[in-house]
Amino acid sequence: MPRPASLRAHLLLAFTVVVLLTTLLGGGWQYRRLRALLTAADDDRLRARAQLLLARADLSGTLPVLALPDQAGETMRVTYEQPGRPAQELFRSAQWGWARPHGWRQVRVARSPGLFPDDQLTLWLAHPAAPLAASLRQVRQGLAAAVAGSLLLAWLLAPVLSRVALRSLRRISREARRMGRGSDLTELPVPATGDEVQELAETLNQLLARLRAGAELQDNFLAAAAHELRTPLATLQTGLSVASQAPDMPAAARAQLAGHQQEIRRLSRLVDDFLLVSRLRAGALPLSLQPVALDELVLGLADRLLPRFRAAGRPLTIHLDENAPDFLVLADADKLTTVVLNLLENALRHAPAGAGVTVSVSRAASSGWPTLTVQNPAQGSLGDLTRLTTAYYQADVLSEGAGLGLWLSSRIAELHGTALILSQPAGIFTAALPLPPPS
Repeated sequence: MPRPASLRAHLLLAFTVVVLLTTLLGGGWQYRRLRALLTAADDDRLRARAQLLLARADLSGTLPVLALPDQAGETMRVTYEQPGRPAQELFRSAQWGWARPHGWRQVRVARSPGLFPDDQLTLWLAHPAAPLAASLRQVRQGLAAAVAGSLLLAWLLAPVLSRVALRSLRRISREARRMGRGSDLTELPVPATGDEVQELAETLNQLLARLRAGAELQDNFLAAAAHELRTPLATLQTGLSVASQAPDMPAAARAQLAGHQQEIRRLSRLVDDFLLVSRLRAGALPLSLQPVALDELVLGLADRLLPRFRAAGRPLTIHLDENAPDFLVLADADKLTTVVLNLLENALRHAPAGAGVTVSVSRAASSGWPTLTVQNPAQGSLGDLTRLTTAYYQADVLSEGAGLGLWLSSRIAELHGTALILSQPAGIFTAALPLPPPS
């Protein structure tokens, strides 16, 4: 399906069409005027020549005396008429034809000879139409050059005018893109133009105000719900843990309690994610930065999740760069734990059955920062990877989770002054997290 033309293209086309039509209409009107003026001037010159030649004719003698044309290409015919008698032809040039020749222009003048007032001496004078045609051709060429120059000027000025006309819209678009990349819904700039652009900006600001109110209400609800759920979930977790340690607990019941404990841990993790979401959006997520051994943190969390990887049939491989002196990073240990757990659980959920997950801790060659890399085979192309860091987005709608893991990890990485880098080289989904070392 062809891509629709942009607003700028429509403005360019409209400006060009207006200039072209204006130039054509103005040029056509000017050409008609010039053609009429040149034709009338040519007729006047030819008529003046004919009247001069007719005035020099002398019929007082025995034989008529006529003045012949002395201009190149002119032809003449002279007749003498008397009342009641047919016209008598006195002279005709050799190139003269009874019908008006093609490519020639002619005029007719008449006068009374003087001796006989009722008699009439008539002279026809013709000359080639080529000079007039050449003049009109020069006029057409000049007008065509003017049209071409107007089009060229339109193509040169149209981008400038379109940029000026769309400056306010581009400013609004930049602010909207900035909001799309971030989380703040600030007001758009409102140009004082008094036109549709100002009305659009004001309407969008009203919409943004409603979105901010809705987002604030949602964040308050998430924070309140998370706080209310954490206490009963912790109580259930403690009660199940104590009950599972009873010596007379049957094995079947102990297995059921273990399953319940796992589900409660998953719910607790989800509640913690919701609380992080509300704090991140409210900008109330403080960081306690201190040196953290990234390799030790990763090994401890991998050991915690290793039973789940084994139960899912997905081998977990860990690589540590032995040549690196250390892997100390400046980070908030709790928030970094959330990021690492999210990356490992994301790989556990989305790796194909039987596929291995590789976790690497090394130092980036360019910056020298310690970098955590989690890789797993992807089930087909994931398309635009930037969507994966959008809140509540799930590449597989049938998978577990709320679609918050990568979004939370990306936002926490931004708070640490770095970025979560996602890629899919050769069908391997890769999430890399470089972290700054202690200064």
